[in-house]
Amino acid sequence: MNKNKIQLENLMDFDSDAVITIGTRVSVDNVSVKTYIDRTLLRNKADFIYMHPIDDISLQDKYSQYIKYEAGSEEGVFALLAFYLIAHSTPEYKKYFKDLDIGYLSGETSVGEEEFEQLVETLEEKKDITLIIGEDIYEHENKKNIINLIRLIDMYTDMNVVLLGATSQIDLSKSIKIVDVSDINTYNGTVIYTVNVSKKNPDEDILRGSASFATAAKIQDGDIVDVTYNTTTDRKKFVIDPSIRGTIALFPKVEGEKENQIISGYRFKRVQIQKVSV
Repeated sequence: MNKNKIQLENLMDFDSDAVITIGTRVSVDNVSVKTYIDRTLLRNKADFIYMHPIDDISLQDKYSQYIKYEAGSEEGVFALLAFYLIAHSTPEYKKYFKDLDIGYLSGETSVGEEEFEQLVETLEEKKDITLIIGEDIYEHENKKNIINLIRLIDMYTDMNVVLLGATSQIDLSKSIKIVDVSDINTYNGTVIYTVNVSKKNPDEDILRGSASFATAAKIQDGDIVDVTYNTTTDRKKFVIDPSIRGTIALFPKVEGEKENQIISGYRFKRVQIQKVSV
């Protein structure tokens, strides 16, 4: 296990020459992490690798590499990360990596093998690498195996692994019981991603997405829409946000709001969207 382990509360005291984030939309999820990245880039001229299904325009002048993966494919992404980052392990795990279908994982996650090769090349000369893992993974249907893959990375690399939010409940010291990654369930169609907003600002209680999302959902800027997930429907105003790229919209989780199926659990949801006639 990494002897240099750090916790989020003393993150600002730690120097990194490379930072990887995965499973968190940094600019809105955690101010402390964004501040740390800004400081690290300025002080150490560090490399920042941002991994997430949704690009973030506010980070584009900061990251040296953006790796976009499919919503729902986090298990495959972590398996690929472990495969490319772990140079030495036990015979058991060497066999596990040898048996991984890298072509399948790359195809299902939509992350090219050359992207991971570029990541490895970037990290090759780095001494202090911090891997920051966000809350996207915490309610994933294959959370248990994702956690074991994180444990594997923590144990057999020199990376400092930081777990954000609820993921701090993960005990990296537990034994690893890894299983094959054989059935990746990606999220196609109309997809939303829940984001926390303040109840002090009612103007944030809107569904925000790109023009591409609007086209796919057959809606327009300013439309009132019903967003339905399973048996739950929530009515929101839709606004085209030029800072959002791709075809996943941001769905507000208002501070203190009563939990429902849309805002509970895994942050990505396949939903039905219907324009409301007014």
